[in-house]
Amino acid sequence: MMTVFDLYELQEYIEDCTACELHEGRLNPVVDKGKITSRIFICGMVPAKEENEKGIPFVGRAGQLLDVILEKLDLTLSDVYITNLVKCFLAAGQPLKEEWVDACLPFLLAQIAVANPKVIITLGADAAAALIGKEFDTISKNRGREFKFQNGTVVIPTYHPSYLLRQGGEKSPNFETVLNDFRIAINTSERSQ
Repeated sequence: MMTVFDLYELQEYIEDCTACELHEGRLNPVVDKGKITSRIFICGMVPAKEENEKGIPFVGRAGQLLDVILEKLDLTLSDVYITNLVKCFLAAGQPLKEEWVDACLPFLLAQIAVANPKVIITLGADAAAALIGKEFDTISKNRGREFKFQNGTVVIPTYHPSYLLRQGGEKSPNFETVLNDFRIAINTSERSQ
C-alpha cells in the first residue's frame, strides 16, 4: 500500500495513474471536495461526465441532490469531505468492474488515512461493499447500519443520490430514508468526539 502524507501528493499519484483502462477516458481525475478534517467522510461510486469535465465530485444532477440533502441537514462543505471510490470517469449505466475498484481502492484508503474521519457515509452498493467487505449484503438490507471500519471509524451505507433521482429525486420514497441515514451518521460522529 502506498504511503501518502497529504492530499497534494495523493492528487499527483491519481493524475499519473494508468493502473486500469479507465484512465483512457479521464479528462480530469476527480479527487475530492469539502474539508479533509471533517468528522463526516462521504464516499460515492464513480465520477460522471460533469465531474470528469470539472475534476470535482458530485457537481452533476446527483451532486445537486446531495447538496439538497446536506442543506436539509444544515451541513456545508466545511462539515463534510466528499470523494468517490473510483477516481476516473465511467459512462452512466456501466457497472463497475472489480479490477477498476481494485486499482482505485488504495487511493480511497489513503484519503481515509489522511482524513481520519469519525464516520464514512457510503453512497451506493459498490462503495459500501468495497469498505465493508463480506459483511455487506445489499443497500436495502444494510442501509443505516453502523459497520466498524478501522481506527474507530464507522461506515454507514445509504442509497446513492442517482438512485433517488431515478425515483423522482426529493419525491422518492427513499429520500427521507437517506436523510435519516445521514442523521444517524451525524449522531455517530458527534458521539465519538
